[in-house]
Amino acid sequence: MLFAFLTLSFASGCQNPTPSSSDGGSDGRVVVQMEEPEVPNNPGNPGDSNNPNNLPGVMCARVYNGTGTFQRSFCATGSLGEVCRGDATVTCGDDNTGVNAATGPRSIWYQKAMDWAKQSGHPKVVLDPGVITITNATKLPADWPYHQEGVGLHVPGGIHLEGSQDYNTSPTVINVTHVKDAISLAALVLVSDTEANLPASQQLADASVSYLTLVGTTQTSYSRGQACPARGHTLNSILDLDGHEPTLAAGPWPFLTPDRLVTAGVRVNPSRNVTGAPVSLHHLKIAHLGWGIAYGFNTVYRKEDPLCQTVPGLKLTLTPKTTAKCPNNTFEKSMMLSKDAAACRPSACNADGTSAGCPAPVAFTDADRFIPNPDGGAPLPRPLDTYCVGVEETTAWGTPHYCAVEPFEFLGNPNARSQVHHNSICDVKVAVNIVGGHTDVSKNVAIRHATGAANFFGMSTDGHLPYTQSTTYTENFVSGFQLGFLTDGSQYAYMEDCTTRRLTGYNPNEFGGSEIINGFQDVLDLRQHMFDAAQPVFAQTDPLRGFIDHVYIRDNRFYKNVTGISLYRVNWGFVGFNTIDAQGAQVAPDAGLPGVSVSNTINSWIYGNTIRHFGHGIDISGAPGKQSTLGSCYNGIHTYCSDYGCPVWASYPNAFSNNGTGAEPNCNVAYNEGYCLDLASTPSPTVPGTQCFAN
Repeated sequence: MLFAFLTLSFASGCQNPTPSSSDGGSDGRVVVQMEEPEVPNNPGNPGDSNNPNNLPGVMCARVYNGTGTFQRSFCATGSLGEVCRGDATVTCGDDNTGVNAATGPRSIWYQKAMDWAKQSGHPKVVLDPGVITITNATKLPADWPYHQEGVGLHVPGGIHLEGSQDYNTSPTVINVTHVKDAISLAALVLVSDTEANLPASQQLADASVSYLTLVGTTQTSYSRGQACPARGHTLNSILDLDGHEPTLAAGPWPFLTPDRLVTAGVRVNPSRNVTGAPVSLHHLKIAHLGWGIAYGFNTVYRKEDPLCQTVPGLKLTLTPKTTAKCPNNTFEKSMMLSKDAAACRPSACNADGTSAGCPAPVAFTDADRFIPNPDGGAPLPRPLDTYCVGVEETTAWGTPHYCAVEPFEFLGNPNARSQVHHNSICDVKVAVNIVGGHTDVSKNVAIRHATGAANFFGMSTDGHLPYTQSTTYTENFVSGFQLGFLTDGSQYAYMEDCTTRRLTGYNPNEFGGSEIINGFQDVLDLRQHMFDAAQPVFAQTDPLRGFIDHVYIRDNRFYKNVTGISLYRVNWGFVGFNTIDAQGAQVAPDAGLPGVSVSNTINSWIYGNTIRHFGHGIDISGAPGKQSTLGSCYNGIHTYCSDYGCPVWASYPNAFSNNGTGAEPNCNVAYNEGYCLDLASTPSPTVPGTQCFAN
């Protein structure tokens, strides 16, 4: 069905990065051997056959000029003059001794190679087959927001880092232990320039990372990515995987510890450069990390206008649940707070970050996760506490006012689009996240053991106008996540810790859980109420904020994901010719979750898809005046419109099977009450409940 389209151009963003940094290191402390011996022939492990350290020669970083002519080679101290493993005609020429010796964390041989190449104007650095294990002694310091954890390698703009193209038999591996509290790390590889004070045209551009194996564990049989099939590397067509779907050996695996959940394989820093050469990532194997690939980031902690101060118009009251059912107008939520946390709402939250009226918060610690054992044995895990959460409007701190966050997006060049392609990504929380635009994500394979855990999503676009638009996702295979594909145009309002404390009565660091990451999820859930309250205010004062603009999701395969695709606050979204099948997902179809969710989205088109085994095939909802101005209006189901004015128009029916629940059988297209502000829309938005249609 087709509706008139609205000529708006919007977009928005979501995930908050966790800060990161380092204490540095020097060349003498480089680890290039495995921390543990390999055990051959374990199930799912090719044994020692892909151990590059068995190859003759030493691991070098070889530098080439723009015409491909060799310039210089670097290796670990003590290997000067030895044959380089990746090219028997080259010997190591710099092991950081003698007149070439350097000091400081960037004197590590592989980093020294990239820095020398950058300074000398040579674009290509090739890392030989081998294993580099990042440790606290060898990680590099990094700028905000990664200043607390640090990074493994730094690839500056103008440098193209390449590993071994014999990735199955002689890989170039960069890994880090998964052991809890052993090492914090924001990324194994960071692609960035010091762009904060540079003109846009001089910010990050013209870089790439390829043919590396990036792994979040040093555990035997997994440390070189052995359990992650390299199916994305050779993918010619998504049709090649139909009937031959990639799978993982039996799990679950224990590698996504709190430290690794915040580590990415590759992070690409924000950049406002819209004229430079692309920044592309390809033929990477990434496994056992929180994030696979991430361009740009969102944060609620930096505001666009330094003088602006958020004044929330809501107050959430967390009351311990003492009755069988929470009172009306409250909702139930299980959480864990620091044992000594006490509710307090600051009397003042100032634009300079200071606050008044509350004592210092009591941060959640590991000890808060346990309770004494009545039998005198080891402490027992502390169960979550259940609260009844009340939400009420308030002007206690003045007239509600909301500040826009500062964007940290990768804008991209519309005439030289960045590419993310032919990567193989396994056992991650998030496979590919683009906070930005003008980037194409294609022919990647992202698989994990099926999970229903919150915020585990395969791919996502979070770049928003007035900054970025236009991302494409084509011929990708995504399996096992809570969400196959996500857009989230909600978190674009500034909200520092003082405002969170006003909203909830508690500071973010007072929330915890079985792991710290779970506690922060509770913070995100509670903050969302304020973001929802901010959206209608922005709609009146700054209507170009809050929508993700022109995102194309075509010819992909989304399998075993709890929800297939979610369009939230999107303008001009295109979801076409995908296969979306929940069979084997962590949550059964009777949960009523959708194959394609369309929420507060306009001018978007869902066509030619095959959608199977969901509660609702396509689910359309909206909250006009709350989460958006219009809700979900002027969209087309089974139809395609190429852009404003529909210069290209076509009809492509979606195909449905095995959708629906016991209460709503055969619910292939569902419209929820109040989905659109325009009461002339068909079907009528005023019908109570959910209207289900077979097509």
